[in-house]
Amino acid sequence: MDKRALAHEIRLLLDRFAQNWPQFLAIHLVVNVLVFVFLAPAAMLLLRLAVTISGDVALSDADIFFFVISPVGLVSFVILFSVFSIIMFLEYAALITAAWHSEQGWPASVIQVMKFLIGQAPRLFRLAALLLARVVLHSIPFVLVAALVYQSLLSDYDINYYLTVKPPEWNLAILLGGLIAVAWGIYLLWLFIGWIFCLPLLLLKRISPRLAISRSRDAVQGQRLAIGVRLIAWLVLSAFAAAFSTAAVAAAGDLLISVHVDSMALLILVLSLLFVFSYALGLTVSFFSAALLSLLILKMFDQRELRGDDPLPDSYSNDPSLSWMPGRHVLAVLMLAALLASIFFVHAQVANLQLENRTEIVAHRGASAAAPENTVAAVERAIESGAQWVEIDVQETADGEVVVIHDSDLKKIGGVPITVAGSTLGELQQVDIGSWFGPEFSDQRIPTLKQVLQLCKDEIRVNIELKYYGAQVQLEKRVAEIVDAAGMADQVVVMSLSLPGIRKMRQVRPQWSLGLLSSVAVGDIAALDVDFLALNAKSTSRHLIRRIHANGKKVMVWTVNDTLGMSSMAARGVDSIITDEPALGVAVMQQWEQLEPSQRLLMQMADIFDRPSLYQDQ
Repeated sequence: MDKRALAHEIRLLLDRFAQNWPQFLAIHLVVNVLVFVFLAPAAMLLLRLAVTISGDVALSDADIFFFVISPVGLVSFVILFSVFSIIMFLEYAALITAAWHSEQGWPASVIQVMKFLIGQAPRLFRLAALLLARVVLHSIPFVLVAALVYQSLLSDYDINYYLTVKPPEWNLAILLGGLIAVAWGIYLLWLFIGWIFCLPLLLLKRISPRLAISRSRDAVQGQRLAIGVRLIAWLVLSAFAAAFSTAAVAAAGDLLISVHVDSMALLILVLSLLFVFSYALGLTVSFFSAALLSLLILKMFDQRELRGDDPLPDSYSNDPSLSWMPGRHVLAVLMLAALLASIFFVHAQVANLQLENRTEIVAHRGASAAAPENTVAAVERAIESGAQWVEIDVQETADGEVVVIHDSDLKKIGGVPITVAGSTLGELQQVDIGSWFGPEFSDQRIPTLKQVLQLCKDEIRVNIELKYYGAQVQLEKRVAEIVDAAGMADQVVVMSLSLPGIRKMRQVRPQWSLGLLSSVAVGDIAALDVDFLALNAKSTSRHLIRRIHANGKKVMVWTVNDTLGMSSMAARGVDSIITDEPALGVAVMQQWEQLEPSQRLLMQMADIFDRPSLYQDQ
């Protein structure tokens, strides 16, 4: 298809959209309400039930993987994916059905469309499950090849060696991994194009999900490239609309938030208007994108004469009493309701803001941007920075000593492949672990936990991370005994990526403050039996922080090394920030203490509305 023909087809779709947008908008609003009120909570309940089956209220990081590959976890995953797919299908299914109905000369009836789709829910569920099974089966070869690349090139040493040093085998693995990912993505796109007519076939022809997949695949034979071009055109239009929306909200936020800062009431009103504007614009873009794609699918469906003459069921005939159109008065009421809801939302956010500075700085593996990580030099610089905490990693040696080191081997920090668990303390301390960072640190050796505690006592509190690489013997017991011998039980906390490890430590020292280190989690992580959670800053929202605090736990985030990120995390109310730059962190928090309450309030409200540019002068 040439560019002129493609442009003409897009114009026809836009004209069709212009003719039907009121009906489509009604469907879009109703579907969003249904998803928000019913489907999304139901999906969350199913997710929580699946996690509960695992025996915990939440799963974190590696535990998620091990649960998913278990028989019960796999079944749970299929059910959850199918339910989430129904949520994703619902709007497209409704729009396709309504567009078909409209073309027959009948006014669209939103309630009847929804009733029809509710009746189709079991078949939509089966379709989603079948598509998931096909994606998984077709993905297995790519996963196996990727695993083979990893095993062949990146399994000799600790992964942190490859991440830091980036030897030739790392670059080769990245190249091969990238090629595998591109091939995988292209193949999945090829599959998805083959399934593009599944929904209209399922709904309009009322055939079985399995037959819908088969007929859709047959219908695109020899047409995949043409369909792909149309989908790319849709993606470009949608991306342009989303970019315009983002730029408009950013411009409005910069203008409004920076101007009105004196009156609290005025600030709340202005931010409420901004919230309504932002939500309305986002809703409009998503509506435009979904409607255009639905019309495009239906048009291509017609071009291949797949529809036939089958009418929808008799119950799906025109019934004016069930029609619903968003007239001007209805839209005005909805806009007023949205504004009032936004004022309530913003006022609630203001009521929950923390205007005092409560955020402490944790030096990550010592001041690891200024000295080699987990060394005496790094700990000394952490103390000099004024940080409240230093975070260190501990493991057991072959002769039962507890040493401070992150990786399972010394390849990254010492250039030798010996492992911690397979070496004695004497063997490990023969290795120079500082020269990789700088020649002035050539005297640095792996310290013991005892040495570090002696250095930190009454100078800086210590966050001890337990590292588990499968060779630990009595790590929890030995750490507890060393801390008690140093007289520092009230100056340490302990955390780990391993929830079972934390539970073992709880048995050893039930009175200690213990935390879970987590990057990704499913379920109610705030309800876990820990005293604090150390979370990836990139995935830590204000809502999650508030929920964790409501459960009586503290929140630590990692690893934040810039002024903007530190300010944002402080604005969200985290208790501690783990950073490689503790001196910078201390300086940022000191600046926070010097801000007027109104300035701090404005910055926190700006963070709520994702306007971090207001932090840049701090």
